[in-house]
Order: sequence, then C-alpha cells, then structure tokens
Amino acid sequence: MTDAELAILSLLYEGPSLDHDLNSEIEARGLRRWTAIGSSSMYYVLDKLERQGLVELVSEEHGQRKFAISSAGLGVLQTSVADLLSTPHARDKSFELGLANLHVLKPNQVRSALLSRQQDLIMQIAKLREERQHVTGNFQIDSMFGHGIEMREAELVWLEKFIIRWEAQAPAEPVRDYHVEISPRMKQVVLPQDPDSVHKETTIKRSPSKKVTQTSRRTMGGKKPPKDE
Repeated sequence: MTDAELAILSLLYEGPSLDHDLNSEIEARGLRRWTAIGSSSMYYVLDKLERQGLVELVSEEHGQRKFAISSAGLGVLQTSVADLLSTPHARDKSFELGLANLHVLKPNQVRSALLSRQQDLIMQIAKLREERQHVTGNFQIDSMFGHGIEMREAELVWLEKFIIRWEAQAPAEPVRDYHVEISPRMKQVVLPQDPDSVHKETTIKRSPSKKVTQTSRRTMGGKKPPKDE
C-alpha cells in the first residue's frame, strides 16, 4: 500500500467524507509534505481504492461523491499500520551503497559529497521543526514529525563523526605541477606574401639618376618634372 492510499483510508476511518472535503483535509493537515498525493492524483487514488473494494460510494449528489471505508479497507489499513510500526525498514540503502564505494572517488569529491549531505540534513531538520509548529492537538501527527526530526538529528551526529574519521585516513591530494614553459620572444614568424592579396601595394622603383630633389624643383620654376617614357 502506498503512502497516498494509506492517508486516504486513514481519513475515511474517521468518518465518511465528500471527495472535495478529502482534498481540503489533506491540504489542511499538511499530508502532501510526506505523501506523494497531489490535488488531482487524489481522485485517481480514490477511484482505485473503490475498484479494489477498499472504499464504498455512499452517495452522489450535484457532482459531489461521498465515500466511506469498507470492512475490507479497514482490515487492510489495520494490517498496514501494524506492519509499519512493528517491522524495521532500511532508511537509506542508497547511502550505504555509496559508502561501500567511496574508493572510486577522489578525496575532494568525497569531501564535497559528505558536506553537501550534512547541509541537506540541517535544512531538513529546520524545515520539519517549522512545520511541526503548525500541528496543535494532534498527538499522531506531532509524533510523526518528532520521529523524523530525531532520526535526522541522529544521522547528522553520526555523519559528523564519520567525516572526522574519514579525514584522518583520507589519502593526500596529488601535488600538481603548474610550471609553464615560456617560448623565446626572439623568434619571429615570417608569413609568405600572397601575390593576389588586396592589401599588397605595388612599389615603383626609381633609379638614382631619375630622382628629383627639392633643389631641382626650384631651378625648374616649380614645374613638375617630365614623366619617364
């Protein structure tokens, strides 16, 4: 049985209810915070429980359906709750699998992952404590929040001790050589000239005998020298 199915059966155990009121009660009690049950998916789960014979349609009027828990649903609910309370379940097998494979990561990767988990636990504890303040007069819901908080606090204490033990045996990071070879600046790169380049200018070579000086210009009366033929 899923968390969403158990939540709906537990609400109907308190008495018959309209489907719309069930959705409102789920929101008011904060059940969406710890069950995967959205506003639209609640109706799907309710219809599924009806098909399984765990809830019964009591009445239907003006588009509103009233449901009640059936005798079969009560038996399934009681069995599920008793199993949840009596049987220890592994909390986080994925974390334990990660611990078993620490050796595949570099020390800085392990350190970053553990510190990230530590910060996440601190944030989860703060959020649960804030949500717990809105629970008044409900022993069951208050107990649920209290258990979640204390379990995370215990894991946080264990994680802090583990980080200290891991740091004591962690291999040293390899020292990187940042030496950069400097190329000599005396070397110049000569690029070949492109004969078809638009940036190339044609240089007119003149013989020394045909050069015109400022003095010769004055003697010629400021006239331009004759063009070469």
